[in-house]
Amino acid sequence: MIINGKDLHPIGIGTWGIGGARFEDGTLYADYEHDEEAVDAIRYSLSKGQNHIDTAQLYGACHTEEIVGRAIRGLNRDELFIASKVAPSHALRSAVPKATEGMLRRLGIDRLDLLYVHAPWEAVPMREYAEGINDTLEAGLTDTIGVSNFGLDQLRRFVAMSRNPLVANQVHYNLLDRRYVTDAFRRYCRENGIAIVAYRPVERRLLADHCDNLEVMRIAEKHSRSAAQVAINWLISQEGVVTIPKSVNHEHIDENLASTEFTLDEEDMTALNAMA
Repeated sequence: MIINGKDLHPIGIGTWGIGGARFEDGTLYADYEHDEEAVDAIRYSLSKGQNHIDTAQLYGACHTEEIVGRAIRGLNRDELFIASKVAPSHALRSAVPKATEGMLRRLGIDRLDLLYVHAPWEAVPMREYAEGINDTLEAGLTDTIGVSNFGLDQLRRFVAMSRNPLVANQVHYNLLDRRYVTDAFRRYCRENGIAIVAYRPVERRLLADHCDNLEVMRIAEKHSRSAAQVAINWLISQEGVVTIPKSVNHEHIDENLASTEFTLDEEDMTALNAMA
């Protein structure tokens, strides 16, 4: 898949949970204890040919972007595709460009390849952040724009408001959760040149080492592969879909990347599609 003139590896580098996450009450927090491991994991992934790094302003209360910045320091910027997302705290039109300037400082780069609106927020009129992200693009702070967690109706509304085309919609999508990606959603994205970026491809290990789905396990055994590899392969076998698993473990990174080394046949795809 080519976005912004760059050929994206079908398996990107997800970073949610790196450098912090959320407490049970929903408060975002930064965690500096495992920074070296995280930087090493991102660099290892890049050394294996991955080039798409996905992060966000709110991840790790902004600390995740700092980790990504450390990981890419000294590397060829033109070979990387860096995407981040503006948080609801900066959803007003005047705040989106300022938020992006902060992202760029933390990442140590002068522009993003892709800037997302992190989610549709009922508390803020959609036109506010639609105008804000377009202003940010036109100011040269990002090369392309997209949205995240937008259902079909929300996506249509945003596209109608946007002065510039969207290139991606990042959504929760995997074999077990297809709430966003209906046939109509997929068709609309394809017709409008909008990539589907699937996060949580193995559904927090329910499609990996905790998998008990008999159909997935049958197909995994057939190909002498893991359940996680079947789940990832199913996603990237679809037109216009890439995925962004997160891992800081070299073995898991290698396992994820090996998902590209086999082909699900028509019978496999039919059986997996029928799981919905």
